[in-house]
Amino acid sequence: MTLLATAPQFEAMAANLSKFSQSSALRQPIALRSHPEFAGWAGLDLPLRHGGAGWRAHDVARLFRLCGRFDADLRDLVGGGHARLLTHASTRRFDQTLSAVARGTAYCAVAITEPDVGSDVRALASAARPSDGGYVLEGTKQYISRIDECTHFVVFAGVKRAKIDRLITAFLVSRDAAGLETQAMQASGLTATAWGRVLLKRVKVPSTCRIGGEGQGLSLFKRHFCYWRTMMAALAIGSAEAAIDQTGAWMKTRHAFGGPIGRFSHLQQAVAQWIARLRMAWLLVEDVAGQIDTRRWPYADAAMLKAEALETAIGATEWAMATFGGAGYDCAVGLEKRHRDLLGLRVADGTTDVLRAQVARSFLGNELYQLSLNRMAADRSTDGRPSRRFW
Repeated sequence: MTLLATAPQFEAMAANLSKFSQSSALRQPIALRSHPEFAGWAGLDLPLRHGGAGWRAHDVARLFRLCGRFDADLRDLVGGGHARLLTHASTRRFDQTLSAVARGTAYCAVAITEPDVGSDVRALASAARPSDGGYVLEGTKQYISRIDECTHFVVFAGVKRAKIDRLITAFLVSRDAAGLETQAMQASGLTATAWGRVLLKRVKVPSTCRIGGEGQGLSLFKRHFCYWRTMMAALAIGSAEAAIDQTGAWMKTRHAFGGPIGRFSHLQQAVAQWIARLRMAWLLVEDVAGQIDTRRWPYADAAMLKAEALETAIGATEWAMATFGGAGYDCAVGLEKRHRDLLGLRVADGTTDVLRAQVARSFLGNELYQLSLNRMAADRSTDGRPSRRFW
């Protein structure tokens, strides 16, 4: 069941964000999830049975866009985050965790990327060895956001069974599990939460903490990141729109060479271009979110959206910084933080090149993609037909 957000709700939410915009509390978005002023925000996109609000994806995207206008770090204030992956498992075992997330007392980080294979989910080296009614996890994950703030990790690892290829599987692991260690790393953007590496040293996990069946990790990954990439695109668009608004005001008030710089046609042409590009990116957000709301999972469309929205947002923000001149390099103006955060979002949850490759794969068919990865020997079932028509 999905519920429609109302205009008064969004007005009240915008007022709350504005109220906290100059507060240091805004730099602790996960802590804010349990703050009275933001009660219920953590569960907006979680099912009603978990105490969530059951908002549709389109409305959640609007809220991410609004948050982006204030600060991209607010991506961690809204919704269930990576805990939403648990909702795709056909079990009620995770109800308690999801309810805690909806209350703002629990939070999940996702552990996928590895030192040698990056985010190539099929090639993950982390292993889940079946043992005594459960599994023993071993491996190293890195570039993980929220390693200090989370209560749980969603870990992707390969299960090896006799005469069967490794089965990529997802597990819910408590951050205080014996054998799980974290190491801090320093990110250049999105610094409101910790970032780093997770070491899994013979971490015992019961079968009840397996998310879905063995080998369903790829399916869960695609469904979840179809949604999450859509929200990160909306966040980036909001951040860039705020940068353009700030630059528009600057063009009217900044005087050089005898008048306001906004009179120069080259700046007028450029600002019109960025307004149009951001508007087009938002229309794609609405399209993909609409598909998700009808229980479709447009994986290629979401990949296209995240890739192109981020590149557009980064380009718009870089143009804004250049238009401000020296002031654009001043941290007090705020554009450089937006830029750093957007560069982080460009990498997180799928880099632009990887996502564009997914779009090309959907358009050209699987054969060329498999050849590029030298995987044809392992996958000869493809007929080369495209899996997605874009028009």
